[in-house]
Amino acid sequence: MNPLTLTRPSNAERASRVRFKNILFATDLTASSASAQAYALLLAQMFGSRLFVLYVQTGPGLAPRYEKAWTSQDHKGEGRAIAELESFFRASQVPFTLLVEPGEVPEVLNRVVDENAIDLVILGTHGRKGFSHVLMGSMAESVSRSSACPVITVGPRAGAGFERTLKTMVYATDFSQESRSALPYAISLAQEFHAELLVLHVAPEHMVHDRMQAEGYLMNRIKVVAPQSRFPWCTLRHRVEFGDPARRILAVAKDQNADLIVLGLHSSVQFTSHFPERLSYRIMCEASCPVMSVLPAAREIKLARLTADFLRFAPLLN
Repeated sequence: MNPLTLTRPSNAERASRVRFKNILFATDLTASSASAQAYALLLAQMFGSRLFVLYVQTGPGLAPRYEKAWTSQDHKGEGRAIAELESFFRASQVPFTLLVEPGEVPEVLNRVVDENAIDLVILGTHGRKGFSHVLMGSMAESVSRSSACPVITVGPRAGAGFERTLKTMVYATDFSQESRSALPYAISLAQEFHAELLVLHVAPEHMVHDRMQAEGYLMNRIKVVAPQSRFPWCTLRHRVEFGDPARRILAVAKDQNADLIVLGLHSSVQFTSHFPERLSYRIMCEASCPVMSVLPAAREIKLARLTADFLRFAPLLN
């Protein structure tokens, strides 16, 4: 691989990037939150963000269905874990606010996001699947599909952190408006970390009759969505794959040792979409790296804050 030579972004280009002024790290104090905690700290350091650390108490009377009732021993352990969490972030010297609030996680989290102008949510996921997922659901999935800002989920198979940097990212697009809403975030993170961004489209194999012709056509479409010429300050690669979208996205990310997958979520299940609800959750659960998901609503909110220079790129995103 011969990466392109990076050029230094202009002041206008730097000003136009998506910024994460306030980052929210939501934790359940379990091992599934440990890796997400490391990502939250790293991104806060890289972007000079204020970090909000949220733990929602779902104790007696508030515990979700199918969860066991808490004992006094559980509360002692909870207190120690909260103290350790505060000590960890205090030692990092990143400005942070620790919030411990009772309630149901989605409701409390969305309120905290609104009250503190949060730009990014980071949380871990247990990756529940099958019958367990049907019974208890996934808090990460629920948050991802209701948050007004992008959400990074760190699944059980994700690595133990960026190793202090982000080198390779995979941005998956199905050419829909929803998937394109995630592009500004992928580009901004690639620029911030001087990372290589792989722009990927997966075409279902059963819909392709002439593979060579389809590959050429789809490659041209990818390059229109994210042309290297318009984003010279980061390294872009373009790739077309055929097969099951979730399986190929996961395989490509693992093969490339990706540090992050970025995708746009559809607001409802669309049978013609590459990213219906179950598919996106499968990616979150099985990815070998964290996954950033962006809802269409987030695009409208965030693009309104960007400078006129960045809005000149809008024709490429529509």
